[in-house]
Amino acid sequence: MRIGVDYYPEHWDRERWEQDVKLMLEAGIKVIRVGEFAWSLYEPREDVYEFAWMDEIVDFFGKKGIKLILCTPSATPPKWMIDKYPDILAEDIHGNTKLFGTRKHYCFNSEIYREKVRKLVGLIAERYGKNPYVEGWQIDNELGHGNTARCYCEECHHKFIDWLEEKYKTIECLNKTYGTVFWSQIYNSFNEVIVPKAGTCYDFDSGTQGQNPSLLIDYYRFCSDSIISFTKESTELIKKYSDKPCTSNLLDAAVNSGTGIDYFKLSEELDFVTWDNYIEFQWGKAKMETVSRDHALLRSYKKKPFWVMEQQSGPCGWSKMGPSPDPGKLRLWTYEAVANGADTVVYFRWRACTFGAEQNWHGILGHDGKVNRRYDEVKQTGEEMERLSQKVGTLMPKARVAIIKSFDTEWCHTIFQNVEGFQYDNLLLAFYKPFYDMNISVDFVQAEEDLSMYSLVLAPALAYVSDEAKNNLESYAAKGGTLVITFRSAFKNEYNRMLPETIPGPLAELTGVEVKDYDPQFDKSTSVAGIFGSGTAKLWCDIVTPKDAEVLGLYTGSYFKGAPCLTRKGSVYYLACDLDEKAQGNFAKYLCRQAGIEVGLYVQEGIEVVDTTDGEKQVKFLLNHNNYDTVIALTQEYTDLLTDQKVVNTVKLEAYGVAILGD
Repeated sequence: MRIGVDYYPEHWDRERWEQDVKLMLEAGIKVIRVGEFAWSLYEPREDVYEFAWMDEIVDFFGKKGIKLILCTPSATPPKWMIDKYPDILAEDIHGNTKLFGTRKHYCFNSEIYREKVRKLVGLIAERYGKNPYVEGWQIDNELGHGNTARCYCEECHHKFIDWLEEKYKTIECLNKTYGTVFWSQIYNSFNEVIVPKAGTCYDFDSGTQGQNPSLLIDYYRFCSDSIISFTKESTELIKKYSDKPCTSNLLDAAVNSGTGIDYFKLSEELDFVTWDNYIEFQWGKAKMETVSRDHALLRSYKKKPFWVMEQQSGPCGWSKMGPSPDPGKLRLWTYEAVANGADTVVYFRWRACTFGAEQNWHGILGHDGKVNRRYDEVKQTGEEMERLSQKVGTLMPKARVAIIKSFDTEWCHTIFQNVEGFQYDNLLLAFYKPFYDMNISVDFVQAEEDLSMYSLVLAPALAYVSDEAKNNLESYAAKGGTLVITFRSAFKNEYNRMLPETIPGPLAELTGVEVKDYDPQFDKSTSVAGIFGSGTAKLWCDIVTPKDAEVLGLYTGSYFKGAPCLTRKGSVYYLACDLDEKAQGNFAKYLCRQAGIEVGLYVQEGIEVVDTTDGEKQVKFLLNHNNYDTVIALTQEYTDLLTDQKVVNTVKLEAYGVAILGD
């Protein structure tokens, strides 16, 4: 476990490097990430390559004892390239060209762009692949960020046609699958199939596309596949010359809902995953449970430790700034990442830049490059991490609860949003939060993967259930696993078409219910009561008929008053509606009792407790997210791993303080 920093030595005079590396080493910084936006330095003119500047960087920092993550600079194709090959530029959903002047202005399917990337990445990998100072590789930067995953240019159109032809073989099959008889959209050949740009019915404000939903979800899959194949090209090139691991920095769930990449599939092409963690910035402040959820997602993509490749280290934003993190927060956020499975936390950035679009995006050091309170806090954290690493290995929570996450389902619910206010990732968060509040770790899983290690699995709004997923869920329940299926589940097929069977279609026998009707809540709400106490549904109400399931909750309002809102068949629950936060929390507690899961220790407002293990030793993290001191009564004696002191009876956490306790 260690800390690192994102560094841009090309932004500073060579003389400054000496001062920076001295400060880095004193702070315990072990690794720097470099080069992700440096294409124009590598290739200032077409086929003219310059590496001396990077040679100097790698050699200088490596000899000082700092390892490097070397990035492929594909996120910033230079101006000469755009001038000569303007077709590289991407098009948005309205057909407008995304012009040069910021970053990520390219189309992932542009053959010219890909060839230029392949050539440069190959040269970089060949030059530095065996360099002992380079310990890993980052592919591109924030793939899909800024609504760049989906391009609608002619090159994408041609590639999409090839993708469809490979999938459907005949145009007759596509027409039948898509239901193109609707609105007279029948195609006579694959060449006639469109990319789903904004049409006459497109309404961004209402979230209405108006395009054929089967076409839309296929295009979303195609765009995701395009980025994954782009990533695979770069990793395969690098691995010809280097045995060091490849990664890419992913985005949090709220942002990823707009990037359109299946992170489970993308992660298969990476040796480990990383993500960028910004908690308080221009665009808002993340909730405590949201950051915890995002860490859980990252460790779940590969079921192994991850990195934070960009950890907020100061006030940040582009046109405006968010708040400056209070003293203690940088340390708190670092240990929250470590507690949830991060073995390296890399701060963004070392020093605030004095030029360019991110002048407001502060680093550990300010624009003046002088030591400040943020540096002192990072230095304290680095020293502590060094001591901690000598006592325990990389730590991971061991979860007994899992939530099913499906990108196909996410896209389905994006195309058809069900009702105003329905947002898939927010729904997953609503199911995650009660377990976070009870200090119970949660993994995220795919419906098709092995679930046997979990005592409780929740499947919120799983719109599409494949045959493999159906069989897997049935097998899990048959072996005694506690399973929760909810409203808006099992009503679509893989082509985003409604199933002709009564909902929940393929899960009807498993759940023992039929959905006879439903009531989107829109501008109303419905009262409910059951084993979760009393509560309110504000999004959606399925009106179900139990076939061979017992009733555990009822609607107490609306025209369907008295109808079941929660049922159980064996160990399988069907939740027919959303619940308010209190009722959701009570339901989670009930499920834990039924599944034999103990509520975590030391449950207090604003205190995050994470139980972790390195495979041998057990370590408990206590993280105070409150802006005031908190005293926690302990149930046993511990050793504080940061101070080596015995901790008996109570532990005091200062505002934003941390305690790391060993048995």
